[in-house]
Amino acid sequence: MRQDRPVRRTWSVVVPVKDSTVGKSRLSAYADARPALARALALDTLAAVAACRAVGTVVVVTSDDTVAAHASRVTRHVVVPDPGGGLDAAIVAGLATLQSSSGPVAVLTADLPALTAAELEDALVLAEAHPLAVVPDADGTGTTLLAATDVELLEPRFGVDSLAAHLAQDAASLPAGPGLRRDTDLPEHLDVLGPSLGPRTTDVLARLRVR
Repeated sequence: MRQDRPVRRTWSVVVPVKDSTVGKSRLSAYADARPALARALALDTLAAVAACRAVGTVVVVTSDDTVAAHASRVTRHVVVPDPGGGLDAAIVAGLATLQSSSGPVAVLTADLPALTAAELEDALVLAEAHPLAVVPDADGTGTTLLAATDVELLEPRFGVDSLAAHLAQDAASLPAGPGLRRDTDLPEHLDVLGPSLGPRTTDVLARLRVR
């Protein structure tokens, strides 16, 4: 991270985290370790967000007790119960806590275990130049980051083909580092990230290998 670069604005970031007992179903190849792996993905993501100089408040929307307990112990983190109804409903619940916020707001997916604070900072600095901006996932169809200079501009459309939906809202597409673009839905995604994975995800995978 370039410590000599001034951070011009402080962002609020909403991170929806699905309950690990049902999240990341396409990682079923890991069998009974899937919940622990899903939780590790989220905690590594949150660690990078917490370390980012451009981030102020972090709103974690979740019904996962372990993730909620972790987030509640971290300075500047706010925990919001997941209301159910899917990813967009969770995001809307998180955004509702920021309606009085006058600063920029971003939504970040919780399955970015190789994300670094520097990558997130770089993307948020770029996003300052656009009313609405999006970071495409590595497959070029999904969204990993949706950012707006005003919370009222955010209309999340996460899910299948979310990138096209957000671009249709006139969001600017931003370049980003691999840790911010590579969300992890399949085992091969973890293989691609390899040594770049965060410590919690690395630990869970290491324990699986020694079984």
